Amino acid sequence: MGTMTAARPQAGVVSARGALAVAACVAVLLLALSGAGAVGVVGVAGAVVLGWGVGALDPSRTRRLAAGSVSVAVGTTALTAAAGWLATTPRPAGHVVVLAATAAVALAALAGLSDETTDRLTRVASESGFVALVATAFVVAWFLLVGTGFVPELVAWSFEGATAAPVTAAVWLQVLGVAAGLAADRAARALESLVPGAGAPESGLAASFRLTLDDLPRWYVAALVLALLFGSSAVVREAVASALAARPLVGRAVDAVLLTGVAHAALGVVLALSLCVAAAPSVHRAIVFWTGPSPGNTVAYGAGGLVVAVVALGGGALASLVRAFDLSVAVQAPNAVAVAVPALVAALCALLTMLAFVHGLHLVTDLFVRRAGGFAVGAGSLLIGTALLADTLPTLAVVLAAAAALAVWDLGVHAVGFERDLGGVRPPTRTELVHATAAGAVLVGAVVVALLVGYLAVPLRVPGDRATVALALVMVSVVAFSVALRE
Repeated sequence: MGTMTAARPQAGVVSARGALAVAACVAVLLLALSGAGAVGVVGVAGAVVLGWGVGALDPSRTRRLAAGSVSVAVGTTALTAAAGWLATTPRPAGHVVVLAATAAVALAALAGLSDETTDRLTRVASESGFVALVATAFVVAWFLLVGTGFVPELVAWSFEGATAAPVTAAVWLQVLGVAAGLAADRAARALESLVPGAGAPESGLAASFRLTLDDLPRWYVAALVLALLFGSSAVVREAVASALAARPLVGRAVDAVLLTGVAHAALGVVLALSLCVAAAPSVHRAIVFWTGPSPGNTVAYGAGGLVVAVVALGGGALASLVRAFDLSVAVQAPNAVAVAVPALVAALCALLTMLAFVHGLHLVTDLFVRRAGGFAVGAGSLLIGTALLADTLPTLAVVLAAAAALAVWDLGVHAVGFERDLGGVRPPTRTELVHATAAGAVLVGAVVVALLVGYLAVPLRVPGDRATVALALVMVSVVAFSVALRE
């Protein structure tokens, strides 16, 4: 029964969306009046986007599933970032509780709190988190190999040593040619394994560049080894230098072809590209292992992580460009890894925090408030957040927030009740609107009576320590009066 009543309301859509609208508007009002400013608006918007994203996780519709995963990532990031920022304000508890209340109502209205929902959300966190971890490992590896200058310095040192003398340059040119031929053969085999029978007939020229170990004569390999061992000796260098000095034209040709390193660089590029193509089958096998039997759904579940990775890597690349071109900025731009890695780790932590919040919310609704599900938790949290922020709010705002919390609970109860009684068959919209209008009228009357009692029966000048007590009594009167009229 708990799972059924906690499912997303299909019958009472108007009531559910009305409860969400009331909760979002009141949350924005409370956060704005308590000093949260635009950060509070971002947090409320993130909560709504999160709720829609969780509700859009439909494995039967891949595009909607991908959109839901991206929305979950975006909404989670906005919500947790806003909550983290507001946690540093003078009244962190009230702000965070109000955001949590909005998120609870959004999840109940747009997604529902069922075992199926939490399972799909867990899959999103798993796949998106895996993508974020892979992107983090890539950024760290890139920084260690390239960002520290290790690989560029190694390549420069290798080219400098390979082109130091004519004999050494000639030998290393042949070594690079042989390595490029072997890599080209591996790349061709890799392409044939990925797309069997789809390649065009290979020309004789292209086939001549492919080498296997069996094609290399043993004497040639031995000659290359001996040339590498003794080609840099003083005797050989002096003999070759004397011979080239006697023939200036040949010497200039040797300098242009061998000592400039242009030919070595060209073969190095061919070797690197061939090795990348040769590694494609391994990458393909890894992707197939990750995606499993349903690659479309797996990628869709991980779409949020892909978007986060692209944004983080883009931020790192932008920081690198700013540092490389020494653009004038107000502050010193950080390096790429200082931008990408914290962003990826923060996104991963936000996903885990959101997952724990939703699982906890589902557990609470199953154990204690099955009748109204997440609406009751959201309404109660909204009331608690209002009480925590009461000393910074006008009396009218406190009373309105208390009435709005009761409206959220009432609309949520009816939305879940319609779903339980009608089994997904939507009642006439007029029925829901009539109930919402009646509930609103009752609550407005309760607010008016509470304000009259508060301003006429309570003295206008009260000490500061009694003001909060008076506001609490006003909230209790609103709730009691509204419940009495409803019964």
